[in-house]
Amino acid sequence: MAQNPFTLDLNLKAYPNTLTPDVADDYTVRVDTQSTPLTLDDIARVTAERLGEETVKIRAALQVGMEVMAQAVASGFCVSTPLCYAQPMASGVVMEHELSQPVDREKIRVYASFRQGSAMTEAIGQAKLQLFLQPAATGPYIAGMTSAFFNEQSAAGGAVTRVPLPMEAGGMAVITGNGLKVIGTDPTVGITLTSVTEPSTKFFIPAAKISPNTPKKLQFVLPPGVTEGEWTVSVTTQYAGSYQTKEPRTFTLPRPITIGEVPEGGGGSQGGQGGGGDDGEDPLG
Repeated sequence: MAQNPFTLDLNLKAYPNTLTPDVADDYTVRVDTQSTPLTLDDIARVTAERLGEETVKIRAALQVGMEVMAQAVASGFCVSTPLCYAQPMASGVVMEHELSQPVDREKIRVYASFRQGSAMTEAIGQAKLQLFLQPAATGPYIAGMTSAFFNEQSAAGGAVTRVPLPMEAGGMAVITGNGLKVIGTDPTVGITLTSVTEPSTKFFIPAAKISPNTPKKLQFVLPPGVTEGEWTVSVTTQYAGSYQTKEPRTFTLPRPITIGEVPEGGGGSQGGQGGGGDDGEDPLG
């Protein structure tokens, strides 16, 4: 009997959660998928080995079976299989005078909706899960920067949300991300704020004035001279986990942060999400 290539081992990657800059220790989880997707040929080969049949015959049967199911859904049938449940769907809006005209596919979207079937549910339920941390691809990244102080606001349904207060000179600010700890002997190591409107205006916050100074959180007092408006935020560090790099590396938040009230329709005081490594790689892989 052929060896089963599917071990039901499912690896999960934990990434720092950039959507909650006020929480320093939460992560989002994604599946670490195999690098090469399987094709119909791959499925046919494994199926043929299990049944003791010729691969070419099994592939032909699978191909025809899928075409039959697709045509059935396109004919208005719902198709229920152990793999999935497929249902024809349509969406769009038309005017009354268009009801007697040929359907305009630019206005009416027709598609199939899928949900997992019993076999898929059973297989996923049997999978052995392994969770591990997925660090930034190359060094640290900055998720965002906000005021360290929040205001609680009531939302619909009685829920309470915490909204960062506007940042201001002399106030406490927090930078969140991953691998951010500011350490090293190079004089450039620290946080740099650069005015967008006057790039020659810069403020430097050294490691001694950052507390807490951790890989996921940098908290510091905004210098008194910081004016309202947009500022670029950069973090320079020699931190690399269990060791220090020889040369300092600088990472910049892709979008500027706003000091003071955020303009109506503006991007928000967080300055967006994501990191800014020198190589421009997505920290999330």
